[in-house]
Amino acid sequence: MERKSIFLLLLFLPSLTFSLISSPPRPNLCHPDDEKVLLKIKDYFHNTSLFSTWIPHTDCCKWRIVSCKKIPKTTIHRVNFLEIDGADDLVGTIPPLIADLPYLETLIFRLLPNLTGPIPQAIARLPHLKFVLLNWNNLTGPIPDYFSKLTNLATLGLNNNQLTGPIPAYLGRLPKLQGLDLYDNHLTGPIPDSFGSFKAGSQVTLSNNMLSGPIPRSLGKVNFSIFEAAGNQLTGDASFLFGESKTELAHLDLSRNKLSFDLSKVVMPVGQLESNLLVLRLENNMIYGKLPAWLGQASLLYDFNVSYNQLFGPIPTVGGKLQEFDPSSFSHNKGLCGSPLPPCKQGRPGSIELFALAQERASL
Repeated sequence: MERKSIFLLLLFLPSLTFSLISSPPRPNLCHPDDEKVLLKIKDYFHNTSLFSTWIPHTDCCKWRIVSCKKIPKTTIHRVNFLEIDGADDLVGTIPPLIADLPYLETLIFRLLPNLTGPIPQAIARLPHLKFVLLNWNNLTGPIPDYFSKLTNLATLGLNNNQLTGPIPAYLGRLPKLQGLDLYDNHLTGPIPDSFGSFKAGSQVTLSNNMLSGPIPRSLGKVNFSIFEAAGNQLTGDASFLFGESKTELAHLDLSRNKLSFDLSKVVMPVGQLESNLLVLRLENNMIYGKLPAWLGQASLLYDFNVSYNQLFGPIPTVGGKLQEFDPSSFSHNKGLCGSPLPPCKQGRPGSIELFALAQERASL
């Protein structure tokens, strides 16, 4: 039996060897125009370690931080993804050569502390762009007007740079934009009224800038998933960002501003299958009134802070959710009481409560 098995193996071995030798090599999918541009980008940044796999006459579609995509109804592949990130030895500006990769859909320059200068106009010549992440760098200058030409843009991340100037109104009118990160810059002026045109589920983060003025009431029409505007100089009412229809809202951070509104009048969906609220940060404002009872029933809430406001009255115990948070989440509201703070005292209303009542009467 063993001899027969060995015989069969010897019989088929030549054909097996031939098939292995004769199997054609995998084709090089890289388009020659794309290879030329990528190698020029490598030279532009002086051959940093990030580009170690970018070797001439090899398949650029397999190079690190590069991907290609087949153009429909053709056999041609073009570079559609480029991610240059996490290299301290990369020094310079975003190269205008980027515009010579015409099929890019995703462009990422991030975590590059020595990437400086303004955002180049060349990016506007890439009409297929859907995702642009130019964050955690040291880019300067304003948010350019020519981003308005990128009508396929779904996500724009410019956070953690040194950008200045106002937020352009056109950002709220880009038809497919649903993710916008502008936090940790030096942006000034108001939040554009056009941000009321964002679609349901949009994520907008504007924290830690120098934005001022009231939040436009138009934003109350949007069922945001995430809205952050903490650490600015915003004033006035923000109660319209809440509401029983805000079933998408998971993350709302308005802390460290100068906002003033009656929190007791704010409502939200609180049913087990209706509320997605995970984060609510309102600390360091001038918000007054009582804590609404629905807060105790927000079962998914894990990050909550209303400290340093002008709130009063007992902390709601219905549902028990608020009793899970540390007392510091409620501190520096002279009128708040009850678990997890000290028990409420019976007696005449204090100055904070009287102030809140006056504010309520004035708004009528």
